Amino acid sequence: MTIERKINDLIPLFNSKQYGRLIFEIESNFDDKETNSQVLLILGLARMRSLGRKLKDILLAAQNFKQGYILDKKSKIGLECLRYYFYSVSEKVELDNTLSPAEYIEIKKFFFEAKSILSYDEKLFHAMSLLSFKDTNIDFRQEILKELLDKNCSKEKNLILFEYIYNNNYRYNWSQKDFFNFTDLTKENLPHIELPKIEVTKKKKIKIGFVSSNIGGNHSVTYFIKDLLDYKNENFETHIFSDIDEKREDDTTKTFKVKVDFFHNISNKNNSEFARFVRSIGIDILIDLNGYVGKGRVEIFNSRVCKLQISWLGYNNTIGLNHSDYLIADKNLIFEKEKDLYKEKIIYLDEIWSSHSGLNIERKYNHLPSENSGYITLGSFNNFTKISDDTVEVWSKILKKINNSKLILKSSVSHAEIHFKELFEKEGVLNKVVFKNRSKNFEDHINLYKDIDLCLDTFPYTGVTTTCEALWMNVPVISLAGFNFNSRCGESILINSNLKDLVAKNKDDYISKVVSLANDIDKLKQIRKFIFDEVLKTNTFNTKKFAGNFWKSILDTYTNHK
Repeated sequence: MTIERKINDLIPLFNSKQYGRLIFEIESNFDDKETNSQVLLILGLARMRSLGRKLKDILLAAQNFKQGYILDKKSKIGLECLRYYFYSVSEKVELDNTLSPAEYIEIKKFFFEAKSILSYDEKLFHAMSLLSFKDTNIDFRQEILKELLDKNCSKEKNLILFEYIYNNNYRYNWSQKDFFNFTDLTKENLPHIELPKIEVTKKKKIKIGFVSSNIGGNHSVTYFIKDLLDYKNENFETHIFSDIDEKREDDTTKTFKVKVDFFHNISNKNNSEFARFVRSIGIDILIDLNGYVGKGRVEIFNSRVCKLQISWLGYNNTIGLNHSDYLIADKNLIFEKEKDLYKEKIIYLDEIWSSHSGLNIERKYNHLPSENSGYITLGSFNNFTKISDDTVEVWSKILKKINNSKLILKSSVSHAEIHFKELFEKEGVLNKVVFKNRSKNFEDHINLYKDIDLCLDTFPYTGVTTTCEALWMNVPVISLAGFNFNSRCGESILINSNLKDLVAKNKDDYISKVVSLANDIDKLKQIRKFIFDEVLKTNTFNTKKFAGNFWKSILDTYTNHK
Protein backbone atom coordinates (compact mmCIF):
# COMPACT_ATOMS: atom_id res chain seq x y z
CA MET A 1 0.00 0.00 0.00
CA THR A 2 1.36 3.44 -0.91
CA ILE A 3 2.06 6.04 1.75
CA GLU A 4 -0.61 8.29 0.23
CA ARG A 5 -3.22 5.53 0.59
CA LYS A 6 -2.21 4.82 4.18
CA ILE A 7 -2.51 8.50 5.03
CA ASN A 8 -5.93 8.72 3.34
CA ASP A 9 -7.12 5.85 5.53
CA LEU A 10 -6.32 7.95 8.59
CA ILE A 11 -8.55 10.86 7.60
CA PRO A 12 -11.91 9.19 8.49
CA LEU A 13 -10.54 8.29 11.93
CA PHE A 14 -9.42 11.87 12.47
CA ASN A 15 -12.72 13.36 11.27
CA SER A 16 -14.70 11.03 13.52
CA LYS A 17 -12.46 11.94 16.47
CA GLN A 18 -11.23 8.37 17.01
CA TYR A 19 -7.92 9.71 18.23
CA GLY A 20 -6.89 6.72 20.30
CA ARG A 21 -7.32 4.32 17.42
CA LEU A 22 -5.62 6.77 15.06
CA ILE A 23 -2.54 6.93 17.32
CA PHE A 24 -2.48 3.12 17.48
CA GLU A 25 -2.75 2.79 13.67
CA ILE A 26 0.14 5.19 13.03
CA GLU A 27 2.42 3.67 15.66
CA SER A 28 1.64 0.13 14.43
CA ASN A 29 1.61 0.56 10.65
CA PHE A 30 4.05 3.34 9.78
CA ASP A 31 7.79 2.79 9.78
CA ASP A 32 10.34 5.59 10.15
CA LYS A 33 10.62 6.17 6.40
CA GLU A 34 6.84 6.56 6.07
CA THR A 35 6.48 8.92 9.03
CA ASN A 36 6.65 12.18 7.08
CA SER A 37 5.62 15.66 8.20
CA GLN A 38 1.95 15.07 7.30
CA VAL A 39 1.78 11.88 9.38
CA LEU A 40 3.54 13.61 12.27
CA LEU A 41 1.09 16.52 12.08
CA ILE A 42 -1.88 14.13 12.26
CA LEU A 43 -0.29 12.15 15.10
CA GLY A 44 0.50 15.28 17.10
CA LEU A 45 -3.01 16.67 16.65
CA ALA A 46 -4.52 13.34 17.72
CA ARG A 47 -2.49 13.42 20.93
CA MET A 48 -3.44 17.05 21.64
CA ARG A 49 -7.15 16.46 21.01
CA SER A 50 -7.54 13.14 22.79
CA LEU A 51 -9.82 13.13 25.81
CA GLY A 52 -8.08 13.22 29.16
CA ARG A 53 -4.72 14.12 27.68
CA LYS A 54 -1.94 14.46 30.22
CA LEU A 55 1.44 16.14 30.29
CA LYS A 56 3.13 13.13 28.70
CA ASP A 57 0.69 13.31 25.75
CA ILE A 58 1.49 17.00 25.26
CA LEU A 59 5.22 16.27 25.38
CA LEU A 60 4.86 13.52 22.76
CA ALA A 61 2.74 15.80 20.58
CA ALA A 62 5.38 18.54 20.82
CA GLN A 63 8.02 16.04 19.67
CA ASN A 64 5.83 15.04 16.72
CA PHE A 65 5.24 18.64 15.64
CA LYS A 66 8.90 19.57 16.04
CA GLN A 67 10.05 16.60 13.99
CA GLY A 68 7.44 17.40 11.33
CA TYR A 69 8.80 20.92 10.99
CA ILE A 70 12.44 19.83 10.85
CA LEU A 71 11.67 17.27 8.13
CA ASP A 72 10.10 19.83 5.82
CA LYS A 73 10.67 23.41 6.99
CA LYS A 74 9.55 25.22 3.86
CA SER A 75 6.32 23.37 3.07
CA LYS A 76 2.84 24.40 4.23
CA ILE A 77 2.58 21.23 6.31
CA GLY A 78 5.99 21.79 7.88
CA LEU A 79 5.06 25.34 8.86
CA GLU A 80 1.72 24.08 10.21
CA CYS A 81 3.71 21.65 12.36
CA LEU A 82 5.72 24.59 13.69
CA ARG A 83 2.59 26.51 14.67
CA TYR A 84 1.28 23.54 16.63
CA TYR A 85 4.71 22.88 18.10
CA PHE A 86 4.64 26.37 19.62
CA TYR A 87 1.09 25.90 20.91
CA SER A 88 1.90 22.51 22.47
CA VAL A 89 5.03 23.83 24.18
CA SER A 90 3.01 26.79 25.47
CA GLU A 91 0.47 24.41 27.00
CA LYS A 92 3.28 22.33 28.48
CA VAL A 93 4.83 25.44 30.08
CA GLU A 94 1.45 26.39 31.52
CA LEU A 95 1.26 22.99 33.21
CA ASP A 96 4.79 22.56 34.56
CA ASN A 97 6.30 26.07 34.23
CA THR A 98 9.53 24.72 32.76
CA LEU A 99 11.29 25.47 29.51
CA SER A 100 15.02 24.92 29.21
CA PRO A 101 17.19 27.79 27.92
CA ALA A 102 18.41 25.59 25.05
CA GLU A 103 14.85 24.73 24.06
CA TYR A 104 13.78 28.36 24.09
CA ILE A 105 16.80 29.44 22.02
CA GLU A 106 15.85 26.81 19.46
CA ILE A 107 12.21 27.95 19.45
CA LYS A 108 13.23 31.53 18.69
CA LYS A 109 15.56 30.26 15.97
CA PHE A 110 12.65 28.34 14.38
CA PHE A 111 10.46 31.45 14.65
CA PHE A 112 12.91 33.64 12.77
CA GLU A 113 13.39 30.89 10.15
CA ALA A 114 9.66 30.73 9.51
CA LYS A 115 9.33 34.52 9.62
CA SER A 116 11.88 34.81 6.82
CA ILE A 117 9.62 32.62 4.68
CA LEU A 118 6.16 33.81 5.72
CA SER A 119 6.98 37.40 6.74
CA TYR A 120 3.78 37.47 8.80
CA ASP A 121 1.50 34.63 9.84
CA GLU A 122 -1.14 35.32 12.48
CA LYS A 123 -1.19 31.83 14.02
CA LEU A 124 2.59 31.64 14.18
CA PHE A 125 2.92 35.10 15.73
CA HIS A 126 0.10 34.37 18.18
CA ALA A 127 1.71 31.11 19.25
CA MET A 128 5.04 32.88 19.69
CA SER A 129 3.36 35.59 21.75
CA LEU A 130 2.22 32.92 24.22
CA LEU A 131 5.74 31.52 24.48
CA SER A 132 7.34 34.94 24.82
CA PHE A 133 5.03 35.91 27.69
CA LYS A 134 7.92 35.62 30.16
CA ASP A 135 10.73 36.43 27.76
CA THR A 136 12.89 38.98 29.52
CA ASN A 137 13.71 40.67 26.22
CA ILE A 138 10.78 43.08 26.41
CA ASP A 139 11.52 44.59 22.99
CA PHE A 140 11.13 41.18 21.35
CA ARG A 141 7.81 40.58 23.12
CA GLN A 142 6.46 43.97 22.14
CA GLU A 143 7.48 43.61 18.49
CA ILE A 144 5.42 40.43 18.21
CA LEU A 145 2.39 41.92 19.96
CA LYS A 146 2.56 45.14 17.94
CA GLU A 147 2.72 43.16 14.69
CA LEU A 148 -0.42 41.26 15.73
CA LEU A 149 -2.23 44.48 16.63
CA ASP A 150 -1.11 46.33 13.49
CA LYS A 151 -2.35 43.43 11.35
CA ASN A 152 -5.68 43.48 13.24
CA CYS A 153 -5.36 39.90 14.46
CA SER A 154 -8.59 37.99 15.01
CA LYS A 155 -7.42 35.53 17.69
CA GLU A 156 -7.57 36.81 21.29
CA LYS A 157 -7.12 40.37 20.11
CA ASN A 158 -8.24 41.87 23.40
CA LEU A 159 -5.83 39.77 25.47
CA ILE A 160 -3.01 40.74 23.10
CA LEU A 161 -3.97 44.40 23.51
CA PHE A 162 -4.03 44.01 27.30
CA GLU A 163 -0.59 42.42 27.33
CA TYR A 164 0.83 45.09 25.04
CA ILE A 165 -0.38 47.84 27.37
CA TYR A 166 0.78 45.96 30.46
CA ASN A 167 4.27 45.30 29.02
CA ASN A 168 4.87 49.00 28.53
CA ASN A 169 5.00 49.33 32.32
CA TYR A 170 8.39 47.60 32.06
CA ARG A 171 9.86 50.28 29.79
CA TYR A 172 10.71 53.96 29.90
CA ASN A 173 9.58 54.75 26.38
CA TRP A 174 5.94 55.20 27.39
CA SER A 175 5.02 58.26 29.42
CA GLN A 176 1.95 58.30 31.66
CA LYS A 177 0.25 60.33 28.95
CA ASP A 178 0.78 57.40 26.56
CA PHE A 179 -0.99 55.06 28.97
CA PHE A 180 -3.80 57.59 29.29
CA ASN A 181 -4.25 57.99 25.53
CA PHE A 182 -4.03 54.28 24.72
CA THR A 183 -7.04 53.47 26.88
CA ASP A 184 -9.25 54.98 24.19
CA LEU A 185 -8.21 52.18 21.83
CA THR A 186 -8.95 49.64 24.56
CA LYS A 187 -12.47 50.97 25.07
CA GLU A 188 -13.19 50.86 21.35
CA ASN A 189 -12.19 47.20 21.07
CA LEU A 190 -14.07 45.87 24.07
CA PRO A 191 -17.68 44.73 23.67
CA HIS A 192 -20.53 46.31 25.58
CA ILE A 193 -22.51 43.78 27.59
CA GLU A 194 -26.26 44.37 27.67
CA LEU A 195 -27.45 44.03 31.26
CA PRO A 196 -30.75 44.45 33.10
CA LYS A 197 -31.35 47.73 34.85
CA ILE A 198 -29.76 48.08 38.27
CA GLU A 199 -32.50 47.74 40.87
CA VAL A 200 -32.20 50.20 43.73
CA THR A 201 -33.36 48.49 46.91
CA LYS A 202 -32.79 49.11 50.56
CA LYS A 203 -30.26 46.67 51.99
CA LYS A 204 -28.91 45.99 55.42
CA LYS A 205 -25.38 45.80 54.07
CA ILE A 206 -23.44 47.03 51.04
CA LYS A 207 -22.44 44.10 48.83
CA ILE A 208 -18.79 44.40 47.81
CA GLY A 209 -17.00 41.95 45.51
CA PHE A 210 -13.32 41.32 44.73
CA VAL A 211 -12.42 39.84 41.32
CA SER A 212 -9.17 37.87 41.13
CA SER A 213 -7.54 35.00 39.24
CA ASN A 214 -4.94 34.59 42.00
CA ILE A 215 -6.74 33.31 45.11
CA GLY A 216 -4.46 30.30 45.40
CA GLY A 217 -0.86 29.16 45.54
CA ASN A 218 0.23 31.75 48.11
CA HIS A 219 0.03 34.36 45.37
CA SER A 220 1.37 37.77 46.34
CA VAL A 221 -2.09 39.38 46.07
CA THR A 222 -3.37 37.20 48.91
CA TYR A 223 -0.90 38.75 51.38
CA PHE A 224 -2.46 42.18 50.86
CA ILE A 225 -6.13 41.25 51.20
CA LYS A 226 -6.37 38.46 53.81
CA ASP A 227 -6.09 40.73 56.87
CA LEU A 228 -8.25 43.31 55.13
CA LEU A 229 -11.06 40.76 55.03
CA ASP A 230 -10.50 39.80 58.68
CA TYR A 231 -10.88 43.45 59.72
CA LYS A 232 -14.00 43.93 57.60
CA ASN A 233 -16.28 46.89 58.29
CA GLU A 234 -19.72 45.76 59.55
CA ASN A 235 -21.44 47.82 56.84
CA PHE A 236 -20.26 45.41 54.13
CA GLU A 237 -21.19 41.95 52.88
CA THR A 238 -18.08 40.53 51.21
CA HIS A 239 -17.85 38.42 48.05
CA ILE A 240 -14.87 36.94 46.22
CA PHE A 241 -15.17 36.09 42.52
CA SER A 242 -12.35 33.62 41.95
CA ASP A 243 -11.19 32.98 38.39
CA ILE A 244 -8.95 29.96 38.92
CA ASP A 245 -9.98 26.49 37.82
CA GLU A 246 -11.68 24.66 40.68
CA LYS A 247 -9.16 21.82 40.24
CA ARG A 248 -6.37 24.26 41.12
CA GLU A 249 -7.99 25.47 44.33
CA ASP A 250 -5.72 24.74 47.30
CA ASP A 251 -5.20 25.52 50.99
CA THR A 252 -4.87 29.23 50.21
CA THR A 253 -8.25 29.14 48.46
CA LYS A 254 -9.82 27.30 51.40
CA THR A 255 -8.50 29.97 53.77
CA PHE A 256 -10.20 32.71 51.79
CA LYS A 257 -13.49 30.86 51.52
CA VAL A 258 -14.01 31.31 55.25
CA LYS A 259 -12.84 34.95 55.26
CA VAL A 260 -15.72 36.23 53.13
CA ASP A 261 -19.48 35.97 53.33
CA PHE A 262 -19.73 34.44 49.84
CA PHE A 263 -17.12 32.79 47.61
CA HIS A 264 -17.93 32.30 43.91
CA ASN A 265 -15.81 30.37 41.43
CA ILE A 266 -16.46 32.00 38.06
CA SER A 267 -13.81 30.18 36.01
CA ASN A 268 -16.44 28.41 33.89
CA LYS A 269 -18.37 31.60 33.06
CA ASN A 270 -17.65 33.79 30.05
CA ASN A 271 -17.58 37.56 30.54
CA SER A 272 -21.22 38.07 29.64
CA GLU A 273 -22.31 35.32 32.05
CA PHE A 274 -20.05 36.69 34.75
CA ALA A 275 -21.39 40.24 34.35
CA ARG A 276 -24.98 39.01 34.51
CA PHE A 277 -24.18 36.94 37.58
CA VAL A 278 -22.73 40.00 39.34
CA ARG A 279 -25.87 41.96 38.48
CA SER A 280 -28.20 39.13 39.53
CA ILE A 281 -26.87 38.91 43.08
CA GLY A 282 -27.00 42.68 43.52
CA ILE A 283 -23.33 43.57 43.96
CA ASP A 284 -22.98 47.27 44.77
CA ILE A 285 -19.20 47.64 44.54
CA LEU A 286 -16.86 45.54 42.40
CA ILE A 287 -13.10 45.79 42.92
CA ASP A 288 -10.87 44.44 40.17
CA LEU A 289 -7.61 42.89 41.47
CA ASN A 290 -6.37 41.86 38.01
CA GLY A 291 -6.43 44.81 35.63
CA TYR A 292 -4.69 43.98 32.35
CA VAL A 293 -3.37 40.75 33.86
CA GLY A 294 -5.08 37.36 33.85
CA LYS A 295 -7.84 36.09 31.61
CA GLY A 296 -9.30 39.39 30.46
CA ARG A 297 -12.05 39.87 33.03
CA VAL A 298 -11.33 43.57 32.85
CA GLU A 299 -13.69 43.55 29.84
CA ILE A 300 -16.75 43.53 32.07
CA PHE A 301 -15.71 46.88 33.53
CA ASN A 302 -16.36 48.46 30.14
CA SER A 303 -20.02 47.94 30.96
CA ARG A 304 -21.83 49.15 34.06
CA VAL A 305 -22.15 45.93 36.07
CA CYS A 306 -22.74 47.67 39.41
CA LYS A 307 -22.95 51.10 41.00
CA LEU A 308 -19.26 51.43 41.81
CA GLN A 309 -16.36 49.91 39.84
CA ILE A 310 -12.87 50.19 41.31
CA SER A 311 -9.36 49.12 40.29
CA TRP A 312 -6.84 48.18 42.97
CA LEU A 313 -3.66 46.25 43.69
CA GLY A 314 -3.20 43.87 40.73
CA TYR A 315 -2.49 46.53 38.09
CA ASN A 316 -1.05 49.83 39.28
CA ASN A 317 -1.99 52.16 36.47
CA THR A 318 -5.00 53.56 34.70
CA ILE A 319 -7.46 51.08 33.18
CA GLY A 320 -9.49 53.86 31.60
CA LEU A 321 -12.57 51.95 30.43
CA ASN A 322 -16.00 53.50 30.00
CA HIS A 323 -17.05 52.66 33.54
CA SER A 324 -13.74 52.59 35.40
CA ASP A 325 -14.87 54.81 38.25
CA TYR A 326 -12.01 54.83 40.73
CA LEU A 327 -8.38 53.83 41.19
CA ILE A 328 -7.01 53.29 44.72
CA ALA A 329 -3.62 54.90 45.37
CA ASP A 330 -1.78 57.12 47.86
CA LYS A 331 -0.09 60.51 47.74
CA ASN A 332 3.34 58.97 47.10
CA LEU A 333 2.11 57.23 43.96
CA ILE A 334 0.00 59.79 42.11
CA PHE A 335 0.75 63.44 42.77
CA GLU A 336 -2.14 65.92 42.85
CA LYS A 337 -0.88 67.64 39.70
CA GLU A 338 -0.89 64.28 37.86
CA LYS A 339 -4.49 63.20 38.54
CA ASP A 340 -5.57 64.24 35.06
CA LEU A 341 -3.23 61.59 33.56
CA TYR A 342 -5.48 58.84 34.96
CA LYS A 343 -8.96 58.23 33.54
CA GLU A 344 -10.34 57.18 36.92
CA LYS A 345 -10.99 59.37 39.93
CA ILE A 346 -8.37 58.67 42.58
CA ILE A 347 -9.24 57.31 46.01
CA TYR A 348 -6.31 58.48 48.11
CA LEU A 349 -5.81 56.19 51.08
CA ASP A 350 -3.98 57.60 54.09
CA GLU A 351 -0.23 56.93 54.00
CA ILE A 352 -0.15 53.74 51.87
CA TRP A 353 -2.28 52.09 49.18
CA SER A 354 -1.77 48.51 50.43
CA SER A 355 -0.46 46.80 53.55
CA HIS A 356 1.28 43.42 53.79
CA SER A 357 -0.01 40.84 56.28
CA GLY A 358 3.46 39.46 57.00
CA LEU A 359 4.82 35.94 56.61
CA ASN A 360 3.67 32.86 58.44
CA ILE A 361 7.15 32.12 59.78
CA GLU A 362 8.98 33.01 62.98
CA ARG A 363 10.86 36.27 62.54
CA LYS A 364 14.48 36.12 63.72
CA TYR A 365 17.19 38.73 63.35
CA ASN A 366 19.04 38.16 60.09
CA HIS A 367 22.72 39.02 60.66
CA LEU A 368 24.78 40.69 57.96
CA PRO A 369 26.04 37.78 55.79
CA SER A 370 29.14 39.67 54.63
CA GLU A 371 30.56 39.39 58.16
CA ASN A 372 31.04 35.68 57.49
CA SER A 373 31.41 35.58 53.71
CA GLY A 374 33.95 38.38 53.41
CA TYR A 375 32.20 39.99 50.44
CA ILE A 376 29.10 42.10 49.79
CA THR A 377 26.15 40.16 48.38
CA LEU A 378 23.52 42.18 46.55
CA GLY A 379 20.27 40.57 45.53
CA SER A 380 16.99 40.93 43.67
CA PHE A 381 14.26 38.30 43.72
CA ASN A 382 11.84 40.29 41.57
CA ASN A 383 10.18 38.68 38.60
CA PHE A 384 12.80 38.67 35.85
CA THR A 385 10.50 40.49 33.46
CA LYS A 386 10.88 43.55 35.74
CA ILE A 387 14.63 43.76 35.14
CA SER A 388 14.92 46.35 32.37
CA ASP A 389 18.02 47.00 30.31
CA ASP A 390 18.39 50.24 32.31
CA THR A 391 18.39 48.18 35.50
CA VAL A 392 21.13 45.89 34.17
CA GLU A 393 23.25 48.89 33.19
CA VAL A 394 23.00 50.46 36.66
CA TRP A 395 23.57 47.16 38.50
CA SER A 396 26.64 46.52 36.34
CA LYS A 397 28.13 49.91 37.28
CA ILE A 398 27.55 49.07 40.94
CA LEU A 399 29.32 45.71 40.63
CA LYS A 400 32.29 47.40 38.98
CA LYS A 401 32.53 49.97 41.78
CA ILE A 402 32.34 47.41 44.60
CA ASN A 403 35.35 45.17 44.02
CA ASN A 404 34.47 42.38 46.42
CA SER A 405 30.83 41.92 45.47
CA LYS A 406 28.36 39.65 43.77
CA LEU A 407 24.72 39.87 42.72
CA ILE A 408 22.20 37.05 43.27
CA LEU A 409 19.18 36.91 40.96
CA LYS A 410 16.47 34.30 41.36
CA SER A 411 14.69 33.14 38.24
CA SER A 412 10.92 32.94 38.05
CA VAL A 413 11.01 30.76 34.91
CA SER A 414 13.60 28.29 33.73
CA HIS A 415 14.68 30.07 30.52
CA ALA A 416 14.60 33.61 31.91
CA GLU A 417 18.30 34.27 32.36
CA ILE A 418 19.29 33.94 28.67
CA HIS A 419 18.78 37.61 27.85
CA PHE A 420 20.48 38.84 31.03
CA LYS A 421 23.54 36.64 30.68
CA GLU A 422 24.16 38.32 27.34
CA LEU A 423 23.68 41.80 28.81
CA PHE A 424 25.86 41.23 31.90
CA GLU A 425 28.54 39.63 29.73
CA LYS A 426 28.49 42.68 27.48
CA GLU A 427 28.97 44.85 30.58
CA GLY A 428 31.89 42.66 31.69
CA VAL A 429 30.41 41.59 35.04
CA LEU A 430 28.79 38.23 34.29
CA ASN A 431 31.32 36.52 36.57
CA LYS A 432 29.84 38.49 39.48
CA VAL A 433 26.22 37.49 38.83
CA VAL A 434 24.71 34.31 40.28
CA PHE A 435 21.46 32.98 38.81
CA LYS A 436 19.35 30.91 41.18
CA ASN A 437 16.62 28.58 39.96
CA ARG A 438 13.00 29.03 40.96
CA SER A 439 12.56 27.90 44.56
CA LYS A 440 10.77 24.61 45.08
CA ASN A 441 8.88 25.92 48.08
CA PHE A 442 8.21 29.23 49.80
CA GLU A 443 10.51 28.52 52.74
CA ASP A 444 13.50 28.04 50.41
CA HIS A 445 12.65 31.32 48.72
CA ILE A 446 12.48 33.27 51.99
CA ASN A 447 15.63 31.69 53.43
CA LEU A 448 17.60 32.98 50.44
CA TYR A 449 17.28 36.49 51.92
CA LYS A 450 19.66 35.33 54.67
CA ASP A 451 22.44 35.38 52.06
CA ILE A 452 21.76 38.99 51.02
CA ASP A 453 23.42 42.09 52.51
CA LEU A 454 21.41 44.60 50.48
CA CYS A 455 18.50 44.20 48.06
CA LEU A 456 18.28 46.13 44.78
CA ASP A 457 14.87 47.09 43.46
CA THR A 458 14.06 46.97 39.74
CA PHE A 459 12.91 49.94 37.67
CA PRO A 460 10.81 51.36 36.14
CA TYR A 461 8.63 48.41 37.28
CA THR A 462 9.42 48.25 40.97
CA GLY A 463 8.85 45.39 43.36
CA VAL A 464 6.03 45.26 45.88
CA THR A 465 5.82 41.82 47.46
CA THR A 466 9.57 41.25 47.20
CA THR A 467 10.27 44.56 48.92
CA CYS A 468 7.93 43.64 51.77
CA GLU A 469 9.57 40.21 52.03
CA ALA A 470 13.04 41.76 52.22
CA LEU A 471 11.96 44.15 54.97
CA TRP A 472 10.35 41.30 56.89
CA MET A 473 13.75 39.58 56.76
CA ASN A 474 15.39 42.89 57.87
CA VAL A 475 17.22 43.32 54.55
CA PRO A 476 17.33 46.96 53.28
CA VAL A 477 16.15 47.72 49.75
CA ILE A 478 17.34 50.54 47.48
CA SER A 479 14.56 51.73 45.17
CA LEU A 480 14.51 54.37 42.45
CA ALA A 481 12.00 57.23 42.45
CA GLY A 482 9.54 56.84 39.57
CA PHE A 483 7.38 58.89 37.22
CA ASN A 484 3.95 57.27 37.68
CA PHE A 485 1.92 54.98 39.95
CA ASN A 486 3.52 51.74 38.81
CA SER A 487 7.11 52.98 39.00
CA ARG A 488 6.68 54.49 42.49
CA CYS A 489 5.44 51.45 44.42
CA GLY A 490 8.86 50.69 45.93
CA GLU A 491 9.20 54.35 46.82
CA SER A 492 5.87 54.39 48.67
CA ILE A 493 6.70 51.22 50.61
CA LEU A 494 10.05 52.59 51.79
CA ILE A 495 8.58 55.98 52.75
CA ASN A 496 5.84 54.20 54.71
CA SER A 497 8.47 51.99 56.38
CA ASN A 498 10.31 55.10 57.65
CA LEU A 499 13.16 54.31 55.24
CA LYS A 500 12.94 57.35 52.98
CA ASP A 501 16.74 57.59 52.77
CA LEU A 502 16.77 54.32 50.79
CA VAL A 503 14.86 55.97 47.92
CA ALA A 504 17.23 57.17 45.18
CA LYS A 505 16.41 60.38 43.30
CA ASN A 506 17.95 59.17 40.03
CA LYS A 507 20.23 56.47 38.63
CA ASP A 508 23.44 58.14 39.80
CA ASP A 509 22.00 58.50 43.28
CA TYR A 510 20.93 54.83 43.20
CA ILE A 511 24.51 53.79 42.43
CA SER A 512 25.89 56.15 45.06
CA LYS A 513 23.58 54.86 47.81
CA VAL A 514 24.40 51.20 47.13
CA VAL A 515 28.16 51.79 46.95
CA SER A 516 28.10 53.97 50.06
CA LEU A 517 26.30 51.33 52.15
CA ALA A 518 28.55 48.58 50.82
CA ASN A 519 31.55 50.57 52.07
CA ASP A 520 29.98 51.48 55.42
CA ILE A 521 29.24 48.18 57.16
CA ASP A 522 28.40 49.85 60.48
CA LYS A 523 25.70 51.97 58.87
CA LEU A 524 24.33 48.97 56.97
CA LYS A 525 24.13 47.01 60.22
CA GLN A 526 22.40 49.94 61.90
CA ILE A 527 19.74 50.11 59.18
CA ARG A 528 19.16 46.35 59.33
CA LYS A 529 18.69 46.53 63.12
CA PHE A 530 16.24 49.43 62.72
CA ILE A 531 14.25 47.44 60.17
CA PHE A 532 14.09 44.40 62.44
CA ASP A 533 12.99 46.43 65.47
CA GLU A 534 10.62 48.92 63.88
CA VAL A 535 9.30 47.99 60.44
CA LEU A 536 6.37 45.83 61.61
CA LYS A 537 5.03 48.86 63.46
CA THR A 538 4.92 50.95 60.29
CA ASN A 539 2.16 51.48 57.73
CA THR A 540 3.68 48.85 55.46
CA PHE A 541 2.72 46.05 57.87
CA ASN A 542 0.05 47.63 60.09
CA THR A 543 -2.83 45.86 58.38
CA LYS A 544 -5.38 46.69 61.10
CA LYS A 545 -4.81 50.42 60.72
CA PHE A 546 -4.81 50.06 56.93
CA ALA A 547 -8.08 48.09 56.95
CA GLY A 548 -9.82 50.76 59.00
CA ASN A 549 -8.77 53.42 56.51
CA PHE A 550 -9.61 51.25 53.50
CA TRP A 551 -13.14 50.39 54.56
CA LYS A 552 -13.90 53.96 55.64
CA SER A 553 -12.64 55.31 52.30
CA ILE A 554 -14.72 52.83 50.33
CA LEU A 555 -17.81 53.58 52.42
CA ASP A 556 -17.37 57.35 51.99
CA THR A 557 -16.80 56.94 48.24
CA TYR A 558 -19.89 54.74 47.86
CA THR A 559 -22.03 57.14 49.89
CA ASN A 560 -20.96 60.19 47.91
CA HIS A 561 -20.85 58.58 44.45
CA LYS A 562 -23.52 59.57 41.98
